[in-house]
Amino acid sequence: MINPRFISENVAFSSMPYPEDIPRLAEEFGAFVVLVEDHELFYGLEKLKELGPEVLHSPIPDFTAPSLEALLEILRWIGEKTREGKRVLIHCLGGSGRSGTVAVAWLMYSKGLSLREALYRVRSLRPTAVETPDQLNVLKMLEKFLKK
Repeated sequence: MINPRFISENVAFSSMPYPEDIPRLAEEFGAFVVLVEDHELFYGLEKLKELGPEVLHSPIPDFTAPSLEALLEILRWIGEKTREGKRVLIHCLGGSGRSGTVAVAWLMYSKGLSLREALYRVRSLRPTAVETPDQLNVLKMLEKFLKK
């Protein structure tokens, strides 16, 4: 059973839900950010959408990072969904690298935290969050972008 880790009131991240977790999570979350590639999915995105949640499928190859532009698109989408009053679940396969990167980015983007503060908060929930130099680098680029 998947236990999402909440990083803010309406936003959580996790590893890949199992098919049997989907109905429960679809009741709890009105929106999903799915960061895995198609071949990694354990469940059908169409089935998830049929249950009601909106889905942003933004595939990122494992152990890599999105571009700054792709990351900003994800963050804007999460912002839109939370303003609509929806809870958002961000997930990748293991719940560390890709989803951890987006979780850190969300705290920087929405709460104005520094990269250091946001990374500390997310790693206090998931010590393995943000796994690669590429993932850290896109967060450094985001920090510079947000300071402008």
